[in-house]
Amino acid sequence: MRWLAVALIFGATGIFVGIKIDSFRKGPGAGAGGADQRSTLDIVKEEGRVIIGIGQEAAPFGYRDKDELVGFDADIARAVASRLESYVGRKIEVVFRPVTDETRISWVQSGEVHLSLCHTNITRKRLANIDFTVPYGWDGKGVLYDLRKGRRNLDDFAGKVIGIKRSSSSEGEIKACFAARGWAMPELRQFDSHIAGIQAVVDGQIDGFTDDDSIIICTAMKAGHKVGPGGILAVTGTPYSPAYFGIGVRKNDSAWRDVLNYCLHDLWSSGEYKKIHAKWFGPDSICPMPLEDHQMEPFVKG
Repeated sequence: MRWLAVALIFGATGIFVGIKIDSFRKGPGAGAGGADQRSTLDIVKEEGRVIIGIGQEAAPFGYRDKDELVGFDADIARAVASRLESYVGRKIEVVFRPVTDETRISWVQSGEVHLSLCHTNITRKRLANIDFTVPYGWDGKGVLYDLRKGRRNLDDFAGKVIGIKRSSSSEGEIKACFAARGWAMPELRQFDSHIAGIQAVVDGQIDGFTDDDSIIICTAMKAGHKVGPGGILAVTGTPYSPAYFGIGVRKNDSAWRDVLNYCLHDLWSSGEYKKIHAKWFGPDSICPMPLEDHQMEPFVKG
């Protein structure tokens, strides 16, 4: 399974036009020192608003296009929020707060956001800090490399220099893969952004760059570097690790997690989820990727 490229538009960090951005506060839902022990579900019911942490620099999930927040994550967030109203029994104001790879976990912990949708792979390490809903998206991880130096497989990067995005789960996953196969461990070099790491590949400063295939391919294409046949860059074939994207929620808050799972299941059962998926990854989209056997199994009603 391989993602094709989509356009990625970078924007400076700031307020999304048409989306209310709430200022930071301590109080209901806050973290250590002032934590509200109620379920986030009760807090959302009382306040009549849900604060969603959303990424803004990673197409096709969440990015800014002419100051408008767009992407698969953004559309899923809006759809979940709409379904949420039937479970809380009132109109809910949606507040989007921009998060980064570095804050998407900690702001769920602190209560700065009620939930986070930021292409976050569900890993055991992250489950030690927050909980997740069922997966709502799927991808895989390979290594982007300079095709002008010849076609490569994953084992060709044994002992080589591979770039990773800071705070990405790719670090642990690629180490585990190489260790399991007995390959020489690559030297991992951290970058503050995907575009910086990809440019380092183009400039010959590192041998490869890794993260979710969809993101690295899209970022490279937006930067003007064609990926695949006829291009200067390519991604290794079989992914070294799958990626299962989940909505991040506060630890041990099953009432809130359950309701968000119900919302996702409703989207799946109604067919709305597949429409959103087709918009971003369907055969007529600019980034085709079939769902294949991936699905959200709903809980039995009754």
